[in-house]
Amino acid sequence: MRKRSEMLKKLYGLLLLCCMLLCMALCTEVNAEAAQTVREDTTFMNIKQWRAGNASCIEFDALVNTLGSKYVDVYRSEPSVKNGGELKRLDRFLVIGAVWNVIDDDRYACYGNAQKVICYSERPSARGDNLTFVDTTTKAGHEYSYQLRYSDYVVDPEFENFGDDVRIISNTITVKPVLQTPELYKCYTTDNKIVKLSWSYTNQADGYRIYRYDNGKWSYLKAVRKGNKLTAADKTAKTGKTYQYRVLAYKNVNGKNIYSDKSVARKITLKSPTVKGDYSYGSVYGPYLDTAHLAQVRSVVQSFKLNYIRKGMSDYDKVLTAFNYLRSNCRYAYRGWQYNYANTAWGALVYGEAQCSGYARAMKALCDASGIDCRYVHANAKASNPSHQWNQVKVGGKWYILDAQSNGFLLGTNTWIKQAGMSWDTKGLPTCSKTDYKR
Repeated sequence: MRKRSEMLKKLYGLLLLCCMLLCMALCTEVNAEAAQTVREDTTFMNIKQWRAGNASCIEFDALVNTLGSKYVDVYRSEPSVKNGGELKRLDRFLVIGAVWNVIDDDRYACYGNAQKVICYSERPSARGDNLTFVDTTTKAGHEYSYQLRYSDYVVDPEFENFGDDVRIISNTITVKPVLQTPELYKCYTTDNKIVKLSWSYTNQADGYRIYRYDNGKWSYLKAVRKGNKLTAADKTAKTGKTYQYRVLAYKNVNGKNIYSDKSVARKITLKSPTVKGDYSYGSVYGPYLDTAHLAQVRSVVQSFKLNYIRKGMSDYDKVLTAFNYLRSNCRYAYRGWQYNYANTAWGALVYGEAQCSGYARAMKALCDASGIDCRYVHANAKASNPSHQWNQVKVGGKWYILDAQSNGFLLGTNTWIKQAGMSWDTKGLPTCSKTDYKR
């Protein structure tokens, strides 16, 4: 009887233990369900603003406070969520421990694991108030939705849910990338009959459309049906008249064309140029250029002044405008100075290729036309590159070094001598500032 009683006690104990384990399992299951909570919370993860100015990328600024999540995931849908798209992970960023590239003192960049998205941060971490994510895989005319997510579940920071786990997601944005507006860089004539145009490349464009302003109205002129062809000529222009031109990019998406905005208009007058400068044979713009080539240089310079130099511009703004124009319209002549007048202003301004001498002579022509005191300078035998040539320009009452070919803008002699290793004969030249220009 005693043995039976003891056996019943043991069975009762086992039954009680099973009940307890069952209850614990049920509670664990309930808690597990709670741990699977997914919540949008812009306090900890918020896409603040976005931009879609380039067909090949969309960028958006975000706040990310990871609360212990190991990774930050970028999700994207195509088509957009509102059009039935499903958000799928596009890329993933390790919050701490990834290799970041230093952009400057307070700017870092890092690619995600899939190499599709770049993150820019004020510190080497995918966490902070001012992150920027750039999707480099988008296509013009397509609509996308984006969302940021924690990769892990973390302790819920909300007081009423404290102890539960949560996976926080950001708000969802929808963006449609557009074609970048081309810039009409050059609008000139070399014979007062044909107008030549050149513009910047637009990524993913199938071609370009050109418009002309004549007789008080804008009208379509012609199309360039190749995305990598960046020049055109108007052979219907008439001598003596003034025209304006604009260009836009287009791309065919699903049988329909989408268009960029039109570029800023450029003006040209088909008359003999009158811009100031030395356009006689033996000119500093090209000592062996004949009068025909010098006239073409003058025509381009005339167009530059007409379209870029405005009344009331400061000397600094004029020099910067000429500097940027030259760098945008001319590339380095790797074949050598002896090809296509690459050591003259004609090579730089008309043909669009030059070496350092061509850049310096062209800069001199642009400055002369704009009323900027400018000198042409040649290195001497003591320089790190004895054949190098550049300019000196006067801005704000002082003289500075300017080298458009190597992107040296308003440098002092300390920088030019110590960092670039330059040396030159200063006889007959004004004394340059020792320090770089400061606005």
